[in-house]
Amino acid sequence: MGSVDGESVLIHRAFAGDNKAFGKLVELYRRPVYNLCLRYLRDSDAQDAAQDTFLRAFLHRESFQRDRAVLPWLFTIARRLCIDRIRARKREKVSVDGSLEAVDSSSDVEREISTKQEIGRLAGFLDDLPERHREAVALYHFDGLSYREMADVMEAPIGTVMTWLHRGRAGLRSAAAKSGGKE
Repeated sequence: MGSVDGESVLIHRAFAGDNKAFGKLVELYRRPVYNLCLRYLRDSDAQDAAQDTFLRAFLHRESFQRDRAVLPWLFTIARRLCIDRIRARKREKVSVDGSLEAVDSSSDVEREISTKQEIGRLAGFLDDLPERHREAVALYHFDGLSYREMADVMEAPIGTVMTWLHRGRAGLRSAAAKSGGKE
């Protein structure tokens, strides 16, 4: 992501209204923000939520604390947007289509199917965790955030976040053990 000093200069310039610097900031953090949104939304809404995150960040740039890293701040914005979208979906009672992609008929078809099934199985275990445990596991293992950054994103004390992470890991281990490799 670059040096902290380089990042702070880029952030200062971007939030001072330098469109080119803000474009670099978006480019730098686009993938991690999108991946976070995708874990919450798992559909085409993830791209919109990621774009809305950067728009909201720019519009509310004065609320950013310059002594903090920008990625946890962006994650907080993205997380809130995703939760709002999920709540709106529930109110609208929209169902999500879980269709599988078509698989190429190559010599690796069986391996690819097996891999997709295993990923689906693991994603199911993660989905079965309570929301806060799932968030903690994802932020730590997928996004590589520190406990402090996770606490900022999840708006909770560090000790609580550590407990959620511990319980999330235990839940994944338990689910995997119970399934015994069965589909």
